[in-house]
Amino acid sequence: MREKKPFILCIQETKLQVFDAFDCRSIWGDDKVDFSYQRSAGASGGLVTLWDLSEVEVWSSASLDHVLAVSGRFLKSGEQFTVLNVYTPCDTSRQQVLWNALSSRIEALAGQNVCVCGDFNAIRSAAERRSVSGALHQVSIDNFNGFVVNNNLVDLPLRGRTYTWYRGDGRTMSQIDRFLLSDNWCLTWPNCIQLAESRGLSDHCPLVLSVDSQNWGPKLVRMLKC
Repeated sequence: MREKKPFILCIQETKLQVFDAFDCRSIWGDDKVDFSYQRSAGASGGLVTLWDLSEVEVWSSASLDHVLAVSGRFLKSGEQFTVLNVYTPCDTSRQQVLWNALSSRIEALAGQNVCVCGDFNAIRSAAERRSVSGALHQVSIDNFNGFVVNNNLVDLPLRGRTYTWYRGDGRTMSQIDRFLLSDNWCLTWPNCIQLAESRGLSDHCPLVLSVDSQNWGPKLVRMLKC
């Protein structure tokens, strides 16, 4: 937090029934922060979204099943946004229920800057998983890909690491965490990059979504000396 200084922070699987202002300030480091949270179901799940009050104005938040939605604007640019913080269940049938609910939400936000992020507990291809058993749940893969494609979401290439989740045995790993962006988000901020940072105590790597101001795409003219 101290190093990256994000405008918005999304946390999944907090396992907390209560999250208060003291917890919020302890994570953020000062009191220029506000938050919204969804309590865990027993010792499972739980979502928290925090934002920098000096950079972000939030005017609505909603807690849905496995989703914490926050809408507002960035103060300096005036651009509006909606961030959907997601923690997806592992069961395939429950995942599909969530994909349908998210699709309805995204459809209602058509033409807006939308970011869907979090732990999706699903992969998009065999290349995103490595395990000893080699088993793949193709139905889960197909359903997740259908959700991404049908909602025209942009799945950015992952930089920094190949996988975002590692089992304790060190032999099973997957890319189940990501940012999915609407077309309008990518038009508003065309140079977004998604970076997986080093893993700490958690079995997940923290992901950072940022705008690469140094990379403005391919050069207009290229010369090769061979």
